[in-house]
Amino acid sequence: MNVLIQAPACHLRWTVTRVAAHLYAVAATKNGADYDFVGNFKSLTDAHRAGRRYAEHMAHQSRQPSDSRVLMRQVA
Repeated sequence: MNVLIQAPACHLRWTVTRVAAHLYAVAATKNGADYDFVGNFKSLTDAHRAGRRYAEHMAHQSRQPSDSRVLMRQVA
């Protein structure tokens, strides 16, 4: 008998905050609650680019066979 098991979903998001003139801080999360500091950037464009790259990197790291959305497991 096959049983479907739901794996937890990933919540990838980044936030950009202006901390001074021409200085933007980037933080990102993969679970919606705990944010990681990504870095400080001189332009808004660079800040969003860094947030997007961080999110892509985290998404690729979470795409391992054991982390698929729906897993099939044989039940005896």
